[in-house]
Amino acid sequence: MRNITILGATGSVGQQAADVACAYPDRIHVGCVSAHKDIKTLAKTANKLEPEYVAVTGADADIGLLKALLDYEPVILSSPDALTEACTIGEPDMVVLSVLGIAGLPAFEECLKHGITVALANKESLVCGGRLVQKMIRDTGTLVLPVDSEHSALFQCLNNRFDVSEVQRLWITASGGPFLHWNKNEIDHAPLEKALKHPRWSMGQKITIDSASLANKGLEVMEAHFMYGMPAERIKVLVHPQSIIHSMVEWKDGSVTAQMGPVDMRMPIQKSLLFPEMLENPCVKPLNFYEIGKLEFLEPDMERFPCLALAFEAIRTDTTAVYNSANEEAVAGYLTGKIEFRRIYELIGDSMKRFHGVIPETISGILELDKDVRAYVDALL
Repeated sequence: MRNITILGATGSVGQQAADVACAYPDRIHVGCVSAHKDIKTLAKTANKLEPEYVAVTGADADIGLLKALLDYEPVILSSPDALTEACTIGEPDMVVLSVLGIAGLPAFEECLKHGITVALANKESLVCGGRLVQKMIRDTGTLVLPVDSEHSALFQCLNNRFDVSEVQRLWITASGGPFLHWNKNEIDHAPLEKALKHPRWSMGQKITIDSASLANKGLEVMEAHFMYGMPAERIKVLVHPQSIIHSMVEWKDGSVTAQMGPVDMRMPIQKSLLFPEMLENPCVKPLNFYEIGKLEFLEPDMERFPCLALAFEAIRTDTTAVYNSANEEAVAGYLTGKIEFRRIYELIGDSMKRFHGVIPETISGILELDKDVRAYVDALL
């Protein structure tokens, strides 16, 4: 029986992780769940899983409502440090880190300090933590398992290892998002309702906008760079609208290994929660190759999608944390109608220039840089 904690249990990945846990009651016990402020979904999830601990990280969250909605009496954590407390309370074997944005970085650090296996769905922690987190992973020997479908696919293609010594290139696939066939002017002035209509995935608003701009793919390139130690020039993005192939590894001898699977996040989640076991997955409908018909592959257009080009530049200039913070703040501005779509990549580029050469040496320093970048972007908004 594996004892796991789900941080960010009310989000898309958190909810699907709960589904996977319920499918294996004799293998997985959920000891703690957390949420920021979605009390109703948190209570519903807790009632389904009955963890011993429930953590609330939002300062203004209604704890009274949570207690009223719960069908049992768990220990409730609601201090300012609730997220990091949730990492270790109940002595979990694994923490599913699906908290949104850089807010997950302190929790990631806490898990690494205690050598707790992390199922990582919060790519921002690795992107912002960068070399510091890389070193912590090496020094502590903590196992960090990828949950993103693309990075789970790379991990599988590499035979469940992080060794890329025999690899020529890593290929990360992208659906292309809702603006795949739009011209640059149309994309630059895209209305919010169009940007929120992803052709393949049902996700939260922020990540859906990131998919429309290909910033999400840029973050995945950065994640691959730090997770596998692969130089940016040997990481390629391939637009694949059907989203059947999730990623590929091109070996030095020219052969290519691809991972295929249904468009369902519960597959990579199951692989991380049960690792290294390979079991049947009752949550996922198998691929029907007779229905797929065809697979398309296109080169991404960096001019129409500058956020992707900026991601490679961020790796070269050591501004990945700046990229992430600026993008989060710019997307928030777009979602609230303050800016046009084109301003997202413009604000990211401006921030990377402004903070070039600022390289924090501690996690707290990264969090301070995050505040400075956000303040800079807010002023430009």
